Amino acid sequence: MTYEISRPGTWRLGVALLLGGLLAPACDTTEEPTVDTADLRTEELDARCEYLVRCGFMPDRNTCMASELPDPGLVQALGGTSFDRVGYDAEAAAAYVDTLRNLSCDDTVENARTLLDAHAAIFGGRIEAGGACFADEECRGEAVCDRTACQGSGQICCTGQCVEIRYLSVGEACPLAQQGTRITSFCRDDAYCQAPPDDGSGNPPTQGTCHARVDNGLPCEQRDACLDGQRCNVGGSGNCYKLSASGEMCNPDLSQGSCLSLNEVCTGTCVAAPGPGQACVQGECIGYAACVDDVCVAYPRQGEACDGGLPCLGNLDCRDGVCQADLTSVVCVDGTPPPPPM
Repeated sequence: MTYEISRPGTWRLGVALLLGGLLAPACDTTEEPTVDTADLRTEELDARCEYLVRCGFMPDRNTCMASELPDPGLVQALGGTSFDRVGYDAEAAAAYVDTLRNLSCDDTVENARTLLDAHAAIFGGRIEAGGACFADEECRGEAVCDRTACQGSGQICCTGQCVEIRYLSVGEACPLAQQGTRITSFCRDDAYCQAPPDDGSGNPPTQGTCHARVDNGLPCEQRDACLDGQRCNVGGSGNCYKLSASGEMCNPDLSQGSCLSLNEVCTGTCVAAPGPGQACVQGECIGYAACVDDVCVAYPRQGEACDGGLPCLGNLDCRDGVCQADLTSVVCVDGTPPPPPM
């Protein structure tokens, strides 16, 4: 059974009084801000667009609201609150929206963890590990909904399975990302998954080993092998280096980039990435443009022509040669198990 929901047309001390020499406690009437279930979709979208514009992924708020769509997992979770699949914390929802709205543009693990933790506090999943699910938010604790088996089934409401997330220590085997496969085991934030040496088979490895992240100036082999706020100079010195903040001096010869902010490039100092019509900097442009023949070209917006060359902006799809938004969301209540493996 499915419920269709129309998406919005435009895109999350007590005090004391000393009277007559007596300390009398007063009631704390301060109320924490809340966001109700009916408002979270639009509040989250508005906060997301504020972040995306501020961090250079969207040109302006109106364009963003027309190009971004509500997160399907969030929509499914909100629907699940009506069917006892998910609990909801309105104060945590308000805190998440505020976190998203004010999130730093820095490319750090800490940033990503802050947002993930704030989002996780909103929903209390009620489906145990091993149970059928449609979205991560439905799963209890730190489990997620693994719908890998649904890939290519064509079934909108194909059920996944709640799987416990495992955080791996240094020395443990870790899965490497593969197309169409949900990863549910991760190295801890102070470690990374080191791929094994090339075995000459021509096949990409599927498993690595968790290694501790290393500090500035030490040898490294992968881009993410360094402590947070640093990067590995792969293909160069093979050492970790600290990323530079806005306006600070940086090294433009570092092929992995040397600026901390997601929307900046290095031209001797870290500056805003070039926009449409401007020359690319080391093949980089602002987040809503792509480098084509050394010039930044904007991704087509809603209603603009598309030919399959450049993708449409945000969540828009190229249909009939025009970038369009799919304005229908689906909340699944009853599902179909995935097809058996071939």
